[in-house]
Amino acid sequence: MRVSINKDLCIGCGACEATCPEVFKMVGEISTVLMDSIPDNLKDSVLDAEAGCPVEAIKVEE
Repeated sequence: MRVSINKDLCIGCGACEATCPEVFKMVGEISTVLMDSIPDNLKDSVLDAEAGCPVEAIKVEE
């Protein structure tokens, strides 16, 4: 599983970092992804972060 952030859409609300701080980190006012490949134990949290993004800036690919 891979995850990316559309930086043009991200509003910096921090919901993704609050949901899964192992994968997402706010840098300034934009979220960043901390790892290239998401381990199995974090997949559910990443999917929760994707679903919780108010502007749909998070994209998860299998």
